[in-house]
Amino acid sequence: MIKLISTFITRYLEKNNSSLIKTDLLKIQYTLEVILGNLFDFVVILLIFLGLNKVPILLLSYVILISIRPFMGGVHCKTFISCLFVTTMYFIMVMLFTTLAPKINNSFNIIFFTISFIIVAAYAPCRNLKRPVKNKATLKIISLISLTFWIVVFFTLSNVQICNCIFASIFIQILQIIIINRKGVVSNAKIYKHFFSYTS
Repeated sequence: MIKLISTFITRYLEKNNSSLIKTDLLKIQYTLEVILGNLFDFVVILLIFLGLNKVPILLLSYVILISIRPFMGGVHCKTFISCLFVTTMYFIMVMLFTTLAPKINNSFNIIFFTISFIIVAAYAPCRNLKRPVKNKATLKIISLISLTFWIVVFFTLSNVQICNCIFASIFIQILQIIIINRKGVVSNAKIYKHFFSYTS
């Protein structure tokens, strides 16, 4: 469905804008597929969390995610369905930890965030075989600033659930960085293969 919609819009633009070349159209279709795919994922997950009455946790975790992942990088799935499944499981794991875990020992938190900072400084942004990282130094600095912001928020607040949400969200992101640097990137071939075959 997502591919059909993006293809329909791209063909409409092709017919009504003669200045667009083939590469431009492929970029437009690629962008549309990414945007529509992310929007579809979010709507489905939002409906799930509405049913669970846990929307505030979802929104906080989502804000944390979009403030660190674009700069640090992360694991990509091969299809929209697998991406939806993995993303849903991500937020469910964060929710379970947020609501069920007790307050973690402060010494452990200090050790965890120190190690996280070192890992981000050493390995972020993660490499991507299909989308080479540009402005690596800038992305690394932004990653560290974003991580530092959430660490400060974590140690400033006393609300256990908010702190647990921050901890779990960062933990899963750091875990992805470790996996990528040990195993390599899993690219979203369903989206990228067609586009990069023309632009590489």
